[in-house]
Amino acid sequence: MRRTFTKLYATLVLMLISTLGFSQGIVKGIAWDGDMNEAMAGANVVVKGTTNGVTTDFEGNFELTVKPGKRTVIFTFMGYTTVKKHITVADGQTVNLGKIIMKADAVGLQEIQLIANVAVDRKTPVAVSSITPTKIQEKLGTQEFPEILKSTPGVYATRQGGGYGDSRINLRGFNSENVAVMINGIPVNDMENGRVYWSNWAGLSDVTRSMQVQRGLGASKVAVPSIGVTINILTNTTNAKKG
Repeated sequence: MRRTFTKLYATLVLMLISTLGFSQGIVKGIAWDGDMNEAMAGANVVVKGTTNGVTTDFEGNFELTVKPGKRTVIFTFMGYTTVKKHITVADGQTVNLGKIIMKADAVGLQEIQLIANVAVDRKTPVAVSSITPTKIQEKLGTQEFPEILKSTPGVYATRQGGGYGDSRINLRGFNSENVAVMINGIPVNDMENGRVYWSNWAGLSDVTRSMQVQRGLGASKVAVPSIGVTINILTNTTNAKKG
């Protein structure tokens, strides 16, 4: 009799444990785009603190099975603010959350600072010539932009033809195919033949702050033909600081 009672008790305990283990409720609803006023497909729905989650279907619907008790359901979607819903679920209960309104998040990206160094006359150990804004204004006049460099050592610049931008520039005997021309560090040489078409840069003289000419082979990570010389043109900025 006692043995039979023990078996019955053990059976009841196992049934109770299995019942508690399989007890669950259901949470359902629709993820809704509050800005576009339409269903959101592919939104993530996860129970906080667990790996239990689903994604919404093409109509924004979701259905999630959760264990009974107080739960926090988190809704996320890239570019949208996170929504949290605190719910209490009983065993066998179906909780309908209705429309979960999600709004686009004004993503505030952190400021990225680009710091670039330029050669300093009589300090940087390279053969470099700097053309200041004052010199640019004095030399420009009716000349074309490349002719500003005529007085720079090793530079020969002349105007060809009658159209704008037909100037030719040679440095240390190298023609434009072997001269790297950059604007704010960005190469402007043609990718196929290495030439510089100055006619594409009309008005460059109006925004140029300074120019630097580095004579000799230039080390660069970009594909520019800087065998003979490198010319870097620095333009004005709206918030340029002194120095």
